[in-house]
Amino acid sequence: MSSPLHRYVHGGHRRVDGWLSSLDANLIATVGVWQSTEGVAGSVGEIGVHHGRLFILLALVRKADERAFAIDLFDDQQFNIDQSGQGDETAFRANLVRFGIEPASVEVVKGNSTTLAWTGLASRLGPAVRLFSIDGGHTADITRHDLGIADDSLSDGGVIVLDDYFNPEFPAVSEGMCRFMADRPGALAPFAIGDNKLLLARPDWAERYRTMLVGVMASRHFVRDTELFGQPVTVFRTPRTPMQFIRQTGLTRRLRSHPLGQALKPIIRRFVQG
Repeated sequence: MSSPLHRYVHGGHRRVDGWLSSLDANLIATVGVWQSTEGVAGSVGEIGVHHGRLFILLALVRKADERAFAIDLFDDQQFNIDQSGQGDETAFRANLVRFGIEPASVEVVKGNSTTLAWTGLASRLGPAVRLFSIDGGHTADITRHDLGIADDSLSDGGVIVLDDYFNPEFPAVSEGMCRFMADRPGALAPFAIGDNKLLLARPDWAERYRTMLVGVMASRHFVRDTELFGQPVTVFRTPRTPMQFIRQTGLTRRLRSHPLGQALKPIIRRFVQG
């Protein structure tokens, strides 16, 4: 029998209003489950929960003794200056119940995240966080501030999930991320890029996460290794064309690194490009 987490990742999340693709749900759930097997512990939570589409996944992946927290403006939408979401506490709590999560088990913090700091939140939400989603305000200043909260909270082996880093509708998110990386050089390292999520961890954990995800996800998803902020990072995509399906197979990946594959590469590229 499948677990509530498995059912949510494989279709249940589509029943909740919000923005979370199946690929991103798989990436985050895989990270969360692996953390538990590796002894990575801590709270799970999110800034900017909207109606709870991603938050419910976080709540389902936690262990019985771990806290879950949700930080959102909710009714104070006058502070939602970039209109990047529309938090609704009634809808959020109803969705928790729909997926078997007791609302009383979730610590809800209503308010503007820019007025918050982890030092003032740790006693309620901490002491440390292993999965922290950042999906609040999408200005550069708010993104930088929220990343600071998450960075200050991170447990050993913790992961931060940043929304909309590559979304052209919200270019200030990438600006805020760049400011954060300049302010705190070496604090975080990206290791995976999904449909709309950028995953980050401490540099000494990032490669472990990247290697694990490639091993688990590469058989189902097209992957490409690249670099971001001077760190190796893997891009994950759901194949949408016959050629992408061919390129994702294990045989094709092995052939690419074989001398014969290297020799055939320019010929194949000319054939595919017509």
